[in-house]
Amino acid sequence: MIVDTRHLMFSPEALRAVVKTYRALFPQKQPPGELGPILIRQTAPLVLGVQVLAPGAHGYREVEIQESELAAMLILYCREAKIPLPRSGSKAIEMSGEHVVLVTSKAIPTRAGPL
Repeated sequence: MIVDTRHLMFSPEALRAVVKTYRALFPQKQPPGELGPILIRQTAPLVLGVQVLAPGAHGYREVEIQESELAAMLILYCREAKIPLPRSGSKAIEMSGEHVVLVTSKAIPTRAGPL
């Protein structure tokens, strides 16, 4: 068996692009307004704090994004950006410094017999 494992590292700027893409495609799932700072609130499980400045408001409101929603956002972004991901196989999220890492792993069976 061969295991294909990929690590896609999202910098803070790339993570911002992920959130912006999600907000553009699903405006009903996030409050309207200007996107502010994105903060890592917790690492295990991963929780993001996304600051949003609502129209006419004087201060930011924080929206929490749980790890499962973040995973869906990262996969959606990869599809939109034409970054290939295996359909089957496992997917996980990790932190590496200030980077959010999407780890995909797929087992590929080998054929028996001579090469």
